[in-house]
Amino acid sequence: MFDEALFQQRLDDFKPEPLIIPVDPTKDIEILMVAEDNINIDLAKVNYLNLLNNDEIKKICEDTIREYGVGTCGPPAFYGTTDVHFELHERLAKFLRMEDSIVYCYGFLTLSHSIAAFCRKRDVVFVDERANLAIEQGLDIALSKVVKFTHNDPEDFKAKVQEVIAKEKKKTRKFLVVEGISWRTGKLCPLPEFIAVAEEFKIRVFLEESHSLGVFGATGRGLTEYYNIDPKRIDMIFGTFEGAIGSIGGFSAGSYIAIEHHRMFGSAYMYSASLPTYLVKVVLKSIELLGDAPRKFSGLAKTFNHFLEKECRFKVESHPEAPFKLIRIKPKTDEIKVSQYCKERGVHFIQSDEGLVINLNVSLLDEKEKLERVYEVLKGASELIA
Repeated sequence: MFDEALFQQRLDDFKPEPLIIPVDPTKDIEILMVAEDNINIDLAKVNYLNLLNNDEIKKICEDTIREYGVGTCGPPAFYGTTDVHFELHERLAKFLRMEDSIVYCYGFLTLSHSIAAFCRKRDVVFVDERANLAIEQGLDIALSKVVKFTHNDPEDFKAKVQEVIAKEKKKTRKFLVVEGISWRTGKLCPLPEFIAVAEEFKIRVFLEESHSLGVFGATGRGLTEYYNIDPKRIDMIFGTFEGAIGSIGGFSAGSYIAIEHHRMFGSAYMYSASLPTYLVKVVLKSIELLGDAPRKFSGLAKTFNHFLEKECRFKVESHPEAPFKLIRIKPKTDEIKVSQYCKERGVHFIQSDEGLVINLNVSLLDEKEKLERVYEVLKGASELIA
Protein backbone atom coordinates (compact mmCIF):
# COMPACT_ATOMS: atom_id res chain seq x y z
CA MET A 1 0.00 0.00 0.00
CA PHE A 2 1.16 3.55 -0.75
CA ASP A 3 2.33 5.26 2.44
CA GLU A 4 1.68 9.01 2.06
CA ALA A 5 3.58 9.90 5.25
CA LEU A 6 6.69 7.91 4.20
CA PHE A 7 6.60 9.41 0.73
CA GLN A 8 6.45 12.95 2.12
CA GLN A 9 9.27 12.21 4.54
CA ARG A 10 11.52 11.00 1.72
CA LEU A 11 10.74 14.12 -0.28
CA ASP A 12 11.64 16.29 2.68
CA ASP A 13 14.91 14.39 3.20
CA PHE A 14 15.97 14.63 -0.46
CA LYS A 15 18.65 17.35 -0.71
CA PRO A 16 20.39 16.99 -4.11
CA GLU A 17 23.56 18.83 -5.06
CA PRO A 18 22.84 21.99 -7.11
CA LEU A 19 23.24 21.62 -10.87
CA ILE A 20 25.04 24.98 -10.98
CA ILE A 21 26.85 27.15 -8.46
CA PRO A 22 24.30 29.74 -7.29
CA VAL A 23 25.12 33.36 -8.12
CA ASP A 24 25.14 35.77 -5.23
CA PRO A 25 22.51 38.38 -6.24
CA THR A 26 24.18 41.00 -4.06
CA LYS A 27 27.38 40.91 -6.15
CA ASP A 28 27.91 42.47 -9.57
CA ILE A 29 28.69 40.12 -12.43
CA GLU A 30 31.81 41.28 -14.23
CA ILE A 31 31.22 42.01 -17.93
CA LEU A 32 34.45 42.27 -19.89
CA MET A 33 33.51 45.04 -22.31
CA VAL A 34 34.12 48.73 -22.73
CA ALA A 35 31.36 51.03 -21.55
CA GLU A 36 31.60 53.93 -23.99
CA ASP A 37 31.30 57.40 -22.52
CA ASN A 38 33.04 60.77 -22.80
CA ILE A 39 36.30 59.12 -21.75
CA ASN A 40 36.27 55.65 -23.33
CA ILE A 41 36.16 54.94 -27.08
CA ASP A 42 35.59 51.31 -28.10
CA LEU A 43 37.54 50.33 -31.22
CA ALA A 44 37.64 46.68 -30.19
CA LYS A 45 33.98 46.03 -30.98
CA VAL A 46 33.14 44.96 -34.54
CA ASN A 47 30.47 47.47 -35.58
CA TYR A 48 31.72 48.85 -38.90
CA LEU A 49 28.53 50.62 -40.01
CA ASN A 50 27.29 51.41 -36.49
CA LEU A 51 24.16 49.32 -37.00
CA LEU A 52 24.39 47.91 -33.48
CA ASN A 53 23.42 51.36 -32.22
CA ASN A 54 20.54 51.91 -34.64
CA ASP A 55 17.30 52.65 -32.75
CA GLU A 56 15.12 51.59 -35.67
CA ILE A 57 16.73 48.15 -35.68
CA LYS A 58 16.31 47.83 -31.91
CA LYS A 59 12.60 48.61 -32.25
CA ILE A 60 12.22 45.99 -35.01
CA CYS A 61 13.88 43.43 -32.73
CA GLU A 62 11.43 44.19 -29.94
CA ASP A 63 8.40 44.01 -32.22
CA THR A 64 9.56 40.74 -33.79
CA ILE A 65 10.21 39.10 -30.42
CA ARG A 66 6.68 40.00 -29.32
CA GLU A 67 5.26 38.37 -32.46
CA TYR A 68 7.57 35.37 -33.01
CA GLY A 69 9.29 34.86 -29.65
CA VAL A 70 13.03 34.83 -29.00
CA GLY A 71 14.10 31.57 -30.64
CA THR A 72 12.72 29.23 -33.29
CA CYS A 73 13.27 26.07 -31.19
CA GLY A 74 13.96 23.97 -34.26
CA PRO A 75 16.30 23.35 -37.21
CA PRO A 76 15.49 25.01 -40.54
CA ALA A 77 14.40 21.78 -42.24
CA PHE A 78 11.86 20.96 -39.53
CA TYR A 79 9.89 23.76 -37.85
CA GLY A 80 12.62 26.40 -37.47
CA THR A 81 11.93 28.30 -40.69
CA THR A 82 9.46 31.19 -40.66
CA ASP A 83 8.13 33.40 -43.43
CA VAL A 84 10.77 35.95 -42.40
CA HIS A 85 13.56 33.43 -43.11
CA PHE A 86 12.16 32.87 -46.61
CA GLU A 87 12.05 36.62 -47.12
CA LEU A 88 15.73 36.94 -46.20
CA HIS A 89 16.77 34.03 -48.45
CA GLU A 90 15.17 35.83 -51.40
CA ARG A 91 16.35 39.32 -50.44
CA LEU A 92 19.94 38.26 -49.77
CA ALA A 93 20.21 36.32 -53.04
CA LYS A 94 18.95 39.38 -54.90
CA PHE A 95 21.35 41.66 -53.03
CA LEU A 96 24.34 39.44 -53.85
CA ARG A 97 23.03 38.89 -57.41
CA MET A 98 22.95 35.14 -56.94
CA GLU A 99 20.06 32.74 -57.56
CA ASP A 100 19.41 31.54 -54.01
CA SER A 101 20.74 31.66 -50.46
CA ILE A 102 20.39 30.09 -47.02
CA VAL A 103 21.06 31.41 -43.54
CA TYR A 104 22.92 29.74 -40.66
CA CYS A 105 22.46 30.36 -36.95
CA TYR A 106 26.15 30.95 -36.24
CA GLY A 107 28.86 32.53 -38.36
CA PHE A 108 31.71 30.15 -37.57
CA LEU A 109 29.55 27.14 -38.47
CA THR A 110 28.57 28.77 -41.74
CA LEU A 111 32.15 28.88 -42.95
CA SER A 112 33.20 25.43 -41.83
CA HIS A 113 30.07 23.56 -42.90
CA SER A 114 29.64 25.38 -46.20
CA ILE A 115 32.94 23.81 -47.20
CA ALA A 116 32.18 20.41 -45.70
CA ALA A 117 28.79 20.28 -47.47
CA PHE A 118 30.48 20.20 -50.88
CA CYS A 119 34.05 18.94 -50.51
CA ARG A 120 34.63 15.21 -50.17
CA LYS A 121 37.56 12.99 -49.26
CA ARG A 122 38.52 12.39 -52.89
CA ASP A 123 38.50 16.12 -53.76
CA VAL A 124 41.39 18.59 -53.82
CA VAL A 125 40.93 21.96 -52.10
CA PHE A 126 43.34 24.83 -52.74
CA VAL A 127 43.43 27.27 -49.86
CA ASP A 128 45.47 30.25 -48.68
CA GLU A 129 48.19 29.41 -46.16
CA ARG A 130 46.77 32.13 -43.86
CA ALA A 131 43.16 30.95 -44.05
CA ASN A 132 41.05 31.62 -40.98
CA LEU A 133 40.29 29.00 -38.35
CA ALA A 134 36.70 28.39 -39.49
CA ILE A 135 37.89 27.50 -43.00
CA GLU A 136 40.54 25.19 -41.55
CA GLN A 137 37.89 23.46 -39.45
CA GLY A 138 35.75 22.95 -42.53
CA LEU A 139 38.64 21.33 -44.35
CA ASP A 140 39.25 19.03 -41.37
CA ILE A 141 35.61 17.94 -41.45
CA ALA A 142 35.64 17.40 -45.24
CA LEU A 143 38.79 15.24 -45.10
CA SER A 144 39.72 16.51 -48.58
CA LYS A 145 43.27 16.75 -49.83
CA VAL A 146 44.37 20.29 -48.92
CA VAL A 147 46.96 22.18 -50.98
CA LYS A 148 48.09 25.51 -49.56
CA PHE A 149 49.47 28.40 -51.60
CA THR A 150 51.34 31.56 -50.57
CA HIS A 151 49.13 34.22 -49.01
CA ASN A 152 47.11 36.10 -51.67
CA ASP A 153 49.43 34.89 -54.45
CA PRO A 154 47.61 33.82 -57.66
CA GLU A 155 50.89 32.84 -59.32
CA ASP A 156 51.74 30.38 -56.56
CA PHE A 157 48.17 29.08 -56.70
CA LYS A 158 48.59 28.39 -60.41
CA ALA A 159 51.90 26.64 -59.82
CA LYS A 160 50.32 24.42 -57.15
CA VAL A 161 47.44 23.54 -59.49
CA GLN A 162 49.86 22.54 -62.23
CA GLU A 163 51.81 20.37 -59.79
CA VAL A 164 48.64 18.55 -58.69
CA ILE A 165 47.46 17.98 -62.28
CA ALA A 166 50.87 16.68 -63.33
CA LYS A 167 50.84 14.07 -60.55
CA GLU A 168 47.21 12.93 -60.61
CA LYS A 169 46.45 9.58 -62.23
CA LYS A 170 42.72 10.21 -62.30
CA LYS A 171 40.93 13.54 -62.64
CA THR A 172 39.49 14.85 -59.37
CA ARG A 173 37.14 17.66 -58.44
CA LYS A 174 39.01 20.78 -57.41
CA PHE A 175 37.95 23.72 -55.26
CA LEU A 176 39.47 27.11 -54.45
CA VAL A 177 38.60 28.81 -51.14
CA VAL A 178 39.62 32.47 -50.71
CA GLU A 179 38.79 35.25 -48.25
CA GLY A 180 37.72 38.67 -49.52
CA ILE A 181 39.54 40.31 -46.60
CA SER A 182 41.88 38.01 -44.72
CA TRP A 183 40.86 37.55 -41.09
CA ARG A 184 44.49 37.18 -40.09
CA THR A 185 46.19 39.94 -42.10
CA GLY A 186 43.44 42.28 -43.31
CA LYS A 187 44.80 42.06 -46.86
CA LEU A 188 42.52 42.24 -49.88
CA CYS A 189 42.18 39.21 -52.12
CA PRO A 190 43.20 39.82 -55.79
CA LEU A 191 40.02 38.05 -56.86
CA PRO A 192 40.16 38.62 -60.66
CA GLU A 193 43.54 36.90 -60.91
CA PHE A 194 42.39 33.93 -58.82
CA ILE A 195 39.22 33.52 -60.89
CA ALA A 196 41.23 33.59 -64.13
CA VAL A 197 43.37 30.67 -62.92
CA ALA A 198 40.36 28.77 -61.58
CA GLU A 199 38.50 29.12 -64.88
CA GLU A 200 41.54 28.03 -66.85
CA PHE A 201 41.73 24.76 -64.90
CA LYS A 202 37.97 24.33 -64.26
CA ILE A 203 38.16 24.80 -60.48
CA ARG A 204 35.12 25.72 -58.40
CA VAL A 205 35.49 29.02 -56.51
CA PHE A 206 34.25 29.64 -52.94
CA LEU A 207 34.53 33.26 -51.75
CA GLU A 208 34.35 34.09 -48.04
CA GLU A 209 33.06 37.66 -47.46
CA SER A 210 32.71 38.15 -43.69
CA HIS A 211 34.81 41.33 -43.59
CA SER A 212 34.06 42.65 -47.07
CA LEU A 213 30.26 42.38 -47.20
CA GLY A 214 28.69 45.76 -46.45
CA VAL A 215 31.90 47.77 -46.74
CA PHE A 216 33.35 46.92 -50.17
CA GLY A 217 31.65 48.03 -53.35
CA ALA A 218 29.59 51.16 -53.90
CA THR A 219 26.50 49.55 -52.37
CA GLY A 220 28.24 47.08 -50.04
CA ARG A 221 27.79 43.98 -52.18
CA GLY A 222 31.38 42.90 -51.56
CA LEU A 223 34.25 42.02 -53.85
CA THR A 224 32.20 41.12 -56.91
CA GLU A 225 30.91 44.69 -56.97
CA TYR A 226 34.27 46.16 -55.95
CA TYR A 227 36.05 44.43 -58.86
CA ASN A 228 33.03 44.59 -61.20
CA ILE A 229 32.92 40.79 -61.53
CA ASP A 230 29.82 38.87 -62.55
CA PRO A 231 28.82 36.98 -59.34
CA LYS A 232 27.84 33.99 -61.48
CA ARG A 233 31.55 33.33 -61.96
CA ILE A 234 31.69 32.48 -58.24
CA ASP A 235 30.26 29.08 -57.30
CA MET A 236 29.48 30.09 -53.72
CA ILE A 237 29.70 33.28 -51.67
CA PHE A 238 29.51 32.75 -47.94
CA GLY A 239 30.31 34.62 -44.74
CA THR A 240 29.01 35.90 -41.43
CA PHE A 241 26.64 38.72 -40.52
CA GLU A 242 28.86 39.63 -37.59
CA GLY A 243 30.91 42.30 -39.35
CA ALA A 244 29.16 45.20 -41.06
CA ILE A 245 25.62 43.81 -40.95
CA GLY A 246 25.25 44.00 -37.16
CA SER A 247 23.60 40.64 -36.53
CA ILE A 248 24.59 37.08 -35.67
CA GLY A 249 24.75 34.08 -37.98
CA GLY A 250 25.94 33.59 -41.52
CA PHE A 251 24.87 33.01 -45.10
CA SER A 252 25.68 31.01 -48.18
CA ALA A 253 24.62 32.11 -51.67
CA GLY A 254 24.91 30.43 -55.05
CA SER A 255 22.89 28.73 -57.76
CA TYR A 256 19.54 27.07 -57.05
CA ILE A 257 21.14 23.64 -57.41
CA ALA A 258 24.11 24.46 -55.17
CA ILE A 259 21.96 25.89 -52.38
CA GLU A 260 19.49 23.00 -52.55
CA HIS A 261 22.45 20.64 -52.19
CA HIS A 262 23.66 22.76 -49.29
CA ARG A 263 20.31 22.44 -47.52
CA MET A 264 20.58 18.66 -47.66
CA PHE A 265 24.28 18.19 -46.85
CA GLY A 266 25.15 21.10 -44.53
CA SER A 267 25.07 19.19 -41.24
CA ALA A 268 25.19 22.32 -39.07
CA TYR A 269 22.30 23.71 -41.12
CA MET A 270 20.29 20.50 -40.81
CA TYR A 271 20.84 19.83 -37.11
CA SER A 272 21.20 23.25 -35.47
CA ALA A 273 18.35 25.52 -34.44
CA SER A 274 17.76 28.17 -37.07
CA LEU A 275 18.69 31.81 -36.68
CA PRO A 276 16.17 33.54 -34.35
CA THR A 277 13.57 35.43 -36.34
CA TYR A 278 14.34 38.80 -34.77
CA LEU A 279 17.98 38.48 -35.91
CA VAL A 280 16.76 37.66 -39.41
CA LYS A 281 14.81 40.92 -39.28
CA VAL A 282 18.00 42.71 -38.28
CA VAL A 283 19.74 41.51 -41.45
CA LEU A 284 16.80 42.54 -43.64
CA LYS A 285 16.72 46.02 -42.12
CA SER A 286 20.50 46.39 -42.21
CA ILE A 287 20.60 45.68 -45.95
CA GLU A 288 17.85 48.26 -46.42
CA LEU A 289 19.77 50.86 -44.42
CA LEU A 290 23.15 50.46 -46.17
CA GLY A 291 22.59 53.41 -48.50
CA ASP A 292 25.83 55.33 -49.02
CA ALA A 293 27.41 54.01 -45.78
CA PRO A 294 29.83 51.70 -47.70
CA ARG A 295 31.16 54.68 -49.65
CA LYS A 296 31.56 56.77 -46.50
CA PHE A 297 33.24 53.90 -44.69
CA SER A 298 35.72 53.43 -47.51
CA GLY A 299 36.74 57.07 -47.19
CA LEU A 300 37.18 56.74 -43.42
CA ALA A 301 39.24 53.56 -43.81
CA LYS A 302 41.64 55.13 -46.31
CA THR A 303 42.02 58.33 -44.29
CA PHE A 304 42.63 56.39 -41.07
CA ASN A 305 45.15 54.15 -42.82
CA HIS A 306 47.03 57.18 -44.15
CA PHE A 307 47.18 58.68 -40.65
CA LEU A 308 48.60 55.48 -39.15
CA GLU A 309 51.28 55.15 -41.82
CA LYS A 310 52.29 58.77 -42.44
CA GLU A 311 51.66 60.48 -39.10
CA CYS A 312 52.31 57.64 -36.66
CA ARG A 313 54.85 55.76 -38.81
CA PHE A 314 53.21 52.46 -37.90
CA LYS A 315 53.56 49.39 -40.10
CA VAL A 316 50.00 48.72 -41.22
CA GLU A 317 49.65 45.27 -42.77
CA SER A 318 45.95 45.46 -43.64
CA HIS A 319 44.62 46.89 -46.91
CA PRO A 320 43.93 50.67 -46.89
CA GLU A 321 40.19 50.04 -47.29
CA ALA A 322 40.01 47.11 -44.85
CA PRO A 323 37.43 47.65 -42.09
CA PHE A 324 39.98 46.78 -39.43
CA LYS A 325 43.57 47.97 -39.19
CA LEU A 326 46.27 45.46 -38.31
CA ILE A 327 49.36 47.16 -36.91
CA ARG A 328 52.57 45.20 -36.38
CA ILE A 329 55.06 46.60 -33.88
CA LYS A 330 58.36 44.98 -32.96
CA PRO A 331 59.61 44.18 -30.44
CA LYS A 332 56.57 42.84 -28.57
CA THR A 333 57.38 45.05 -25.58
CA ASP A 334 56.79 48.15 -27.74
CA GLU A 335 53.46 46.74 -28.92
CA ILE A 336 52.38 46.23 -25.31
CA LYS A 337 53.56 49.73 -24.47
CA VAL A 338 51.46 51.29 -27.25
CA SER A 339 48.39 49.25 -26.28
CA GLN A 340 48.67 50.15 -22.61
CA TYR A 341 49.26 53.84 -23.35
CA CYS A 342 46.09 54.04 -25.47
CA LYS A 343 44.02 52.03 -23.00
CA GLU A 344 44.98 54.30 -20.11
CA ARG A 345 43.74 57.26 -22.19
CA GLY A 346 40.43 55.67 -23.07
CA VAL A 347 41.11 54.38 -26.60
CA HIS A 348 40.47 50.64 -26.56
CA PHE A 349 41.36 48.13 -29.27
CA ILE A 350 42.55 44.52 -29.52
CA GLN A 351 46.03 43.22 -28.82
CA SER A 352 46.15 39.85 -30.61
CA ASP A 353 48.80 37.33 -31.63
CA GLU A 354 48.87 38.97 -35.07
CA GLY A 355 49.35 42.49 -33.72
CA LEU A 356 47.19 45.46 -32.73
CA VAL A 357 43.72 45.37 -34.30
CA ILE A 358 41.63 48.55 -34.58
CA ASN A 359 38.02 48.03 -35.71
CA LEU A 360 36.69 51.15 -37.40
CA ASN A 361 33.18 52.57 -37.03
CA VAL A 362 31.63 54.85 -39.63
CA SER A 363 30.11 56.97 -36.84
CA LEU A 364 33.57 58.48 -36.27
CA LEU A 365 32.91 60.61 -39.36
CA ASP A 366 30.02 62.30 -37.55
CA GLU A 367 31.82 62.57 -34.22
CA LYS A 368 34.79 64.72 -35.16
CA GLU A 369 35.90 65.34 -31.58
CA LYS A 370 36.03 61.62 -30.88
CA LEU A 371 38.01 60.95 -34.08
CA GLU A 372 40.46 63.74 -33.27
CA ARG A 373 40.94 62.29 -29.81
CA VAL A 374 41.69 58.87 -31.28
CA TYR A 375 44.25 60.46 -33.58
CA GLU A 376 45.80 62.39 -30.69
CA VAL A 377 46.17 59.32 -28.50
CA LEU A 378 47.58 57.14 -31.30
CA LYS A 379 50.04 59.87 -32.26
CA GLY A 380 51.20 60.11 -28.65
CA ALA A 381 51.61 56.34 -28.49
CA SER A 382 53.70 56.31 -31.66
CA GLU A 383 56.10 58.87 -30.14
CA LEU A 384 56.87 56.46 -27.30
CA ILE A 385 58.58 54.04 -29.70
CA ALA A 386 59.89 56.51 -32.27
